[in-house]
Amino acid sequence: MPGPHSRRGAVRRIVAVLVALAVLALATYTTYIGVVGSGILVDPEPHAMCATPKQQFGWLYEAINYDIADDAALALRNPDPDDCADQGTPAGNDVLTADGVSIAGWYIPAASGVGPEAPTVILVHGWNANKSEVLRYGVPLHDRFNLVAIDLRHGGRSGGEDITFGRNEMLDVLAVLDWLEREKRPASIGIVGNSMGGATTAAAARADDRIAAVLLDSTHAQAVNAFARRLVVEESQPPYPGAWAIALGVFVRTGQDVGSADPIGALPALGDRPVLLIHGTDDPIDVPAESAERNVAAARAAGVPIELRYCEGGAHGNLVDHCPDEWGQWATDFFERALEVPAGG
Repeated sequence: MPGPHSRRGAVRRIVAVLVALAVLALATYTTYIGVVGSGILVDPEPHAMCATPKQQFGWLYEAINYDIADDAALALRNPDPDDCADQGTPAGNDVLTADGVSIAGWYIPAASGVGPEAPTVILVHGWNANKSEVLRYGVPLHDRFNLVAIDLRHGGRSGGEDITFGRNEMLDVLAVLDWLEREKRPASIGIVGNSMGGATTAAAARADDRIAAVLLDSTHAQAVNAFARRLVVEESQPPYPGAWAIALGVFVRTGQDVGSADPIGALPALGDRPVLLIHGTDDPIDVPAESAERNVAAARAAGVPIELRYCEGGAHGNLVDHCPDEWGQWATDFFERALEVPAGG
C-alpha cells in the first residue's frame, strides 16, 4: 500500500492539475471574450436608418461633404427609411479629419430663421448609430438653434474602418468644427453627445475650446465599466476579466486606448465651460452611481460648472423619448444660458 507521503504527493499533483486546468479555462474564456467582444465593438453591423431631416421632421437641410442629390436616389432604393440596405455614396474630401477620414453630416438651419451666425448645436450619435438616428435629439432645439448632425467614422456615409469609443471619433468632431467655422461662422457652438457620443464630445471639448457648452446624455465615466455592464446585462457573463479583455482587444485591433477618451478624465479639463448631464435613473449599462455621479464629482472637484438632471425611469439612450418634455426644457434652457441666446432670439 502507498504510504502517507505518496498519498499526499498524489493529492498535490491532482490539485496542481486542477489549478492548471482552471487557469487554462479562464485564459481561454478571457481570450474568447476579448476577441469576440472587441470585434463587435470595433466593427458592428451598420445602423440601418437613413432618413433625412426632411423625411423625419420636414426640416430644410444642407448636405455636408456629399451631394444632396444622392438623398433622392437613396430614398428610391430604400422605401423604408428605417431599414435601409445602404447609406448612399460615401463622403467626399471637403471634411477630412487629422488622420484622413472623410466625415459626412447635415446642416439644419433653425426654424426661427436666425441665420448661420447664430448659436449652433452639434449632435453626436452613440455607438453603432448615425446622423439619422441622432436627429431626434435636435427636435426641442430646432426652433432656436442651428443644428449639425454628423456621421462619426465607420457609420453612415463617413469613412473609417474602426470604432474606438471616442478616442478617434473626437477627430471627427474637430473636423466638423473646422467646417462649421469656415462655412457658417456661428457666434457660439454647443454640443450634444449620446452614450459613446458623450465620450466623443467630452474628449473633443477638452481638445478644442471652440466648443462652448457640453451636454452629455446616458454617458459612462469609464469605457471599461460600460463594457463590464454590457457583459452582465446583455450576455449574462461576469463583468471581469472580460471587460479588460475587450479593452485590450480594441487596443490590439486599432492601436488606441479607449480609456484615454473617458469622460471622467476629460471633464475636469473644461475650465469654466458649462456642462449638463442628463441621465436615466434606471440605466442598466451606465449605472448612475458608476457614471453620472462620478463624472459630476470629478468635474466639480476641478471647478467645472456642471449640472445633473435625472429622467425618472429612463434607461440607456432613450431619455429624449422617455422624458421628452423635461429633456427638451433642460436642454433648451441650458444652451440658451450657455450660448448666450438673446431673449426672443
